[in-house]
Amino acid sequence: MKRTALLRKVPLKPQKKPLQRSPMSRGLTGKLSWQSHQRVKQCTQSKKPRRKKPLSVETAHFKRVAMLPCACCGIVGYSQAAHSNRYQDGKGARIKAYYLATFPLCCSRPGIRGCHVEHDQCIGMTREETDARTAVYIADTHRKLGIHQ
Repeated sequence: MKRTALLRKVPLKPQKKPLQRSPMSRGLTGKLSWQSHQRVKQCTQSKKPRRKKPLSVETAHFKRVAMLPCACCGIVGYSQAAHSNRYQDGKGARIKAYYLATFPLCCSRPGIRGCHVEHDQCIGMTREETDARTAVYIADTHRKLGIHQ
């Protein structure tokens, strides 16, 4: 449907003096003015961390790991590349572990909670048991893929 322009019934009168804006309408009530708001917005946008693009070697490794059966339950076809949560493998605040510290764990399916979720959230085991299992899973994954360190 094509819209037509609005037509005024009464034409606008030319104004003799410019409009006067009050301090309230300019935003000077203790809040930031529009210009300073824009400056702050530009500064914060320029300092956002950029997401690192994964290398092709890392992506290929993740695909190879995901093709293996689950390291915990052994189910085939539902595996994901799970990163280690140990600081020894390079894990830190908002930082994933080194890409070779990955192992296959199955994802969640309808009605079944996957091993990946249970392992990440330490469901049914302590943190020490999770770390011990992680070391075994990584060593087993390296053995299956033929990675020598």
